Amino acid sequence: MASVEAVLVNLLGAVAYAAGAYLAVGHVLPKVKMIAAEVLRYPKTAEALVFLISVLVYIAAAQGIIARVVAMGIPYVNYLTVVNPAIDVLNGIVPVVRTLLVGIGIVLLAERIRLRA
Repeated sequence: MASVEAVLVNLLGAVAYAAGAYLAVGHVLPKVKMIAAEVLRYPKTAEALVFLISVLVYIAAAQGIIARVVAMGIPYVNYLTVVNPAIDVLNGIVPVVRTLLVGIGIVLLAERIRLRA
């Protein structure tokens, strides 16, 4: 049986992951969307970009929450690790999104240089 302290600390950690994801998606990403819409000049592209980033935030939060809940040591909670392979597959898109963001940055930089020349 898990100690009360371990359960409470891990439960608070899971709540912190959830709160961080909520704040990031609910408050930070709308600002990123406004900035991206101005810079990219295409609102649909900004929406898609923010959607991708929000998916990454949710994946990271789910991974952290599951790790914290499993660390509580409560019987039968370990079955939550069944979804870890799905999260790992979704985590596989992180390098793709990173490459996409770098590519967008390079295109924007090339446009700015071309406009000034």
